[in-house]
Amino acid sequence: MVVTVKIDYSCCTGCRKCVEACDYGVIEWFEDQPIVTNPINCSACSKCKLICPVEAISVKK
Repeated sequence: MVVTVKIDYSCCTGCRKCVEACDYGVIEWFEDQPIVTNPINCSACSKCKLICPVEAISVKK
């Protein structure tokens, strides 16, 4: 299964909740923002999407 994780940086507030929620190391903190570093590890659980308070993350299978 191919999963695409995208972060809308125009909405992201940098709260880091997505980084903390990801159990698979897909989203990591780099400098001053979250980045998708290991999309191949994504299980499409959508924890990152669900915890984002500004809906800046999309997860598509």
